[in-house]
Order: sequence, then structure tokens, then C-alpha cells
Amino acid sequence: MGYCLTLDWDGTLATKLGLAADTEEDDGVLGMIGNPSTTELTQGTIFTCAASEDYSDAAPRGLVITARCDVAHGKAPVISYVPLISFRAWLFRDGLRLLASRVVAANRGSMRAALRDAGLVDSILDTLSPQTVREHLAGLKEKSEQKAAERYSVAEVQKQAAEAAIDAMPQTDRAADLFNSQAKEYQRILQDLLSNGISDYHFIERSEAGEQCEGYVALLREIRYLPVALATELQEGIDLTRFVELCRDHPRYSDKLIIVDRDQYAMPVGVLQSPFIELFMQRFTNLYARIGVTDFSPELMKSLRGIVPFHARDDSTCLSR
Repeated sequence: MGYCLTLDWDGTLATKLGLAADTEEDDGVLGMIGNPSTTELTQGTIFTCAASEDYSDAAPRGLVITARCDVAHGKAPVISYVPLISFRAWLFRDGLRLLASRVVAANRGSMRAALRDAGLVDSILDTLSPQTVREHLAGLKEKSEQKAAERYSVAEVQKQAAEAAIDAMPQTDRAADLFNSQAKEYQRILQDLLSNGISDYHFIERSEAGEQCEGYVALLREIRYLPVALATELQEGIDLTRFVELCRDHPRYSDKLIIVDRDQYAMPVGVLQSPFIELFMQRFTNLYARIGVTDFSPELMKSLRGIVPFHARDDSTCLSR
């Protein structure tokens, strides 16, 4: 079943699902999420009213990561989970940070290249104020130098727009302007996210069976937990009145869930099913199990790059005949 994502700041960022000719394929996508267990918060269970450091105002949900066997045998004193954030909320915070960092890096490189083309050393960006650099470029007379100065100005404006969008968070107007002006980079980020190419995040289409939404993003680096007793209460559902009672008896519960009004109700709503939960846990484990080693030297990289293109009479090419 094909799908496309459309960017529409006046309406919604919607996942538009195409009509599927194959019913089984459609059922497979919907089968990502099943109904939660009525007896335990097993691995993959998704629940409402979860907590999150940066998204407490965005109705985060939680995805349980504690091993099934630990839950089944009562070995876990706490039930660990990661927050699930609606795609739109993620886009205007972490997604914005990701976009802005790419835009800033790309345009900083363009600014340095423009300075070199104007006959200047790019290190002046590190030693002179932006105003001084602009004044110096404005005084150039050669046509080629003036074109380089124009490229510098365009790159600087884009870099400043990205930085301003970050400074204005959580206000969304500047963020929307940045996304609109960087549509190609947004598409690359979207492709990276949906193809599991961004190590800190994992995209899930929905959090409960049959839900129509823009999707959710799991924050793999933010590990949170529920005490087992609170998790047991959550299986039956917790409203504001009950949560106030629980927090009065157990003050440490107060920051474990976000239930601040009568419309909020903490409860399991779905479970991420096989093989999607295995993929999720594989990515989660790989994030924390990576081994850092020293990078190969730039000299080695330069030497290996110099091998290609090969020369017809280059005796150093060890090519088999």
C-alpha cells in the first residue's frame, strides 16, 4: 500500500493512504498495533498520560520496553518505557532542531566557500564579527568577488533564519517558515525518519488499532519508568481523582504520569506487535550498545581517495588480471 506525506501548514500534515489493491497488505499495516493485554503491561504496550521532559504539554504516550519475561515473573521493580510523541509535536521541536542544525551546518560551509572565492581566508568567521565581515565584503570591486559576496549573503540569511526558529521555540510561525523554505531538506529528514535512519528516534504509524493520525515518534534516548504498583493501577485505568489519591499516599508518583484535568485518563490503548516490537527493541538496543573507537586519520582517507581514478600505467594498482 503506497502513501505520501503532504506538508500543509494551514491544514494538517496528513499521512494520505492510497487505496490498496491487496487486502492482505492493508491488514499487515493495520496489524502493527493490536489490543493491549488486560492483565499486564507487557513489552510493547502503549499507554496514555505518559511523562516526557520536553513534551509534557503534548499529551505524550508511553511505550513499554521492559522484557516480557521480567514482567511475567515479577522480576522488574519498575516498568520502563520511552515516550511516544505525536509527529506534529515532534516536528516542531526535535524535528525543528534537526532541520535547523543541518541548515546551519550547510550554510556555514557555503559562507566559508564564498569567503575563499572572494579571496579571503574563511577563518575570519571565527575572529571577526558578522557585521565586520559584511562590511568587508561590501567593499569588494571585482565582479567575481561581488558574486561570492552575494552567495555569502544568501547563505548567512538562511543560517540566521534557522537560528531564529530555534530561539523562538515553541512559537511555530518561524518554524513553519523554515520548513517551507527548506522543503527538500524536510523531505530528506522525513525519509531518514521513516526508514529508521535517525538513531535517536523511531517512527510508529499509530498507537492504537484503527487510529487515524499523523503517526508518533518514540524518543529512544528518554528512558522513564513506572513503579510496579502504579503500573498495576494503570492496567485498570487512572483518572484525575484516583491519581490525586495515589499521589497523596505515594508522593513520588506525582511526576510519573501527566494527569492534570478530568479529561485525562491513563490506560493501555494498544500494543506494538511482532515483528515491529522486535525491530523497535533492536534499534533501541543498538543505540546503547555501540562501541566508540578512534576514527581513521584524515591522511589515510586522503590517500585512499587518491587511488581513484586509476591510471592505465599505474603499477601501484593491485588489480587481478
